[in-house]
Amino acid sequence: MALLLLSTVILWFVLFFYGIGLRYLAFIPLIFLAMFFWYYGATKTIKTTWTEVLQKYSLYVAWIIIMAGLVGVFNFFGMDLINSALWLLSLNLLLRIASQLFNYQDGKSVFQIGFYFCIAMVLIISLALWGRWAFYNVFCMLWVMHLWITAFFIFLVGLQHEPDQYMWYKLGVLSIGTIFLVVFDQIKNIYLALTINSLLLTGLYYLVYKVFQFRPVSDEKKKNVSVRRILAGERINAPKKVFTSKTIEVLYSFMTAMPWWTKQVLELFNIILILILILTYIMHMWDFALVNHLLYRAVIATFVVNVYFLKKVWYNSILQNLVVFLVINFAIYVSLFSYFNGDVGAVVSRGIIRNIVSSSMIFYAHKVPMLAKIFSKTDYMYRIVASIWAMIVNVILLINTELPGELIFFLVLVYVWLQSMIIYYAAKYLGKIQNLN
Repeated sequence: MALLLLSTVILWFVLFFYGIGLRYLAFIPLIFLAMFFWYYGATKTIKTTWTEVLQKYSLYVAWIIIMAGLVGVFNFFGMDLINSALWLLSLNLLLRIASQLFNYQDGKSVFQIGFYFCIAMVLIISLALWGRWAFYNVFCMLWVMHLWITAFFIFLVGLQHEPDQYMWYKLGVLSIGTIFLVVFDQIKNIYLALTINSLLLTGLYYLVYKVFQFRPVSDEKKKNVSVRRILAGERINAPKKVFTSKTIEVLYSFMTAMPWWTKQVLELFNIILILILILTYIMHMWDFALVNHLLYRAVIATFVVNVYFLKKVWYNSILQNLVVFLVINFAIYVSLFSYFNGDVGAVVSRGIIRNIVSSSMIFYAHKVPMLAKIFSKTDYMYRIVASIWAMIVNVILLINTELPGELIFFLVLVYVWLQSMIIYYAAKYLGKIQNLN
């Protein structure tokens, strides 16, 4: 299923680049697809036969071909592409409802894939025809529509057939995303909206953290606590906190059974908010009057707190760890721009010195006892990636200074050579260290 979805997304990106006239960029998604299949084939052992593969995916392929044929039929009768996509979206929705009512298992998955396929089609067409703001508005409408559809399946269709467990998690994710969209829509100050959404995420992560502090007492452990042992003065080893509320017990069961994709989406919310902040700041970088520095720092701080809770409770991915190091570097550059009032020369000189010193400290940081307890070898590798990112930023800033072009060329040459050598030997050095996790 994952491979099919990936191939579908790649195909739509190819068609999108082809449709907007950037045909040479259509090869980029294909390159990524080839690299993914190469990695998958090199690291996984394919145990299924071609017959099993065809049996598993033939319905999905057949339905996609049928929808492509319907698009051709609609086009023949003069219907444009966006209306064709909307009609197919409605068709897949009706068939999903019928599959739920009649408990048609294959239809539940096939028409759900078709539903998402049509949503991707509508979004791509809206971006290609009307621009990014129309894309955002269409995305918001489709997101809210998806929320209502999921609620319809759970609370109305579920009266006849018990809804699948994953539907409840989907409802929760869509509800959180809808709250974020409402905040963005009602609050025009983007920095204030980001701060509120970040704090909402903090509250959610803190709730999960607190619920995970409670554990239910098993029936077997309850039986082991006998009156004789209590009268004998034995110490009963029970959890530090045991919930007695039925609500907390339900929340605990719900959160511990959370599927991996739900954890990834909740983590992705935190990453998306910080990326929006970075892009907003970059757009306002040359006009500091538009930047609310207090709220900007509040969002950065909230992001770090959210990452802390995610690490403490249940989920923390490689992507989030990498983003943390990138955000730290970005915050440093923002502070430099603010302190030097946008003087690129002053910023890049400090940035280059800091980058060289920071990369060199990799050879010694792990020898500090306090740092050795906090950072693992993987964290130092993230630091190397962040150093490479900072080097690229420094080169771009150096090119935009008022120095003579010939001098800039040689400065870039010396800096890139020196920084590359430090990073190379730092990575080689980390590979030899045995006392890091």
